[in-house]
Amino acid sequence: MKSGAASGVHASLDPKKVAGSTSPLAGKNVRESRDGPDHPESLPIAFFFDVTGSMGEIPIMLQKKVATLMDVILAKAGVKDPQILVGAIGDSTCDRYPFQVGQFESDNRFEEALRSIIIERGGGGQNMESYALAYRFMAYHTATDAWEKRGKKGYLFTMGDEMPWPTVTSRDVYKLFGVESEKDETVEELLAKVREKWEVFHLFSKDGSYANDTRVHERWRTLLGERFVMVEDSSLVCEIIAGLVHMLETAADVDTVVADIGVKGAAGTAVKNALVPVSRSVVPSHVAKGTLAHKKGKTPGVSTI
Repeated sequence: MKSGAASGVHASLDPKKVAGSTSPLAGKNVRESRDGPDHPESLPIAFFFDVTGSMGEIPIMLQKKVATLMDVILAKAGVKDPQILVGAIGDSTCDRYPFQVGQFESDNRFEEALRSIIIERGGGGQNMESYALAYRFMAYHTATDAWEKRGKKGYLFTMGDEMPWPTVTSRDVYKLFGVESEKDETVEELLAKVREKWEVFHLFSKDGSYANDTRVHERWRTLLGERFVMVEDSSLVCEIIAGLVHMLETAADVDTVVADIGVKGAAGTAVKNALVPVSRSVVPSHVAKGTLAHKKGKTPGVSTI
């Protein structure tokens, strides 16, 4: 960015990128999580992090740390077939690259997308960023076998230190995603839609610039309740994500989860502090039963919007 070498979002992270010719959804603007011979029960996990200036050096650290997310989930969360998608969030009101999104990967190939993310360090300095772009994209531009075959929700994590802009405009949807939208959508509307197929969490970086801004805290608590997760040390993001997935997949108690994740001392305390509020009202994802009812003539899992 500083040298001028970055002339645009990497092709693999462009939200306008469409499915290739081998996909049943070829030509559609969609990210797919599909079963395969080596991963017959795929579980989609998406992680988007704030790359604006208020996050300081945290995004650079996350680019390195999140590369281990697959290994931590496989080893510690008891999930056999995770598929991971990574992306980045900025500010659609002023940034050049406010939204970047990769593909679901069954192995460490998601690291390539992680390394290709542009850390713009932008934002408008008003304690709001475009987190709801992730809700909009994941609600309307994803298709997963977990949901379509098994009626099972995936996991969506956003991470940052500010609150969301109140709306995603139809102009932004067209500009960034390349599709028409009938109207502006509120963050509440988008959350309701994305929660139909995804377990949604926001990880709040207490080591970011807005750690003590109670307005930010209360806004997220109003939107997400206990799924607004306070993260004392952002370098523990992989352990916290793995812990949350483990908790919902197994209904295990917090102490069991923290022990299984294998963190001790101050790190163990920080992970436990993040998980405790969620544990009080957790509903395991595996209680979802049945299959998604498709309307005749519609493509499964993909909106026509």
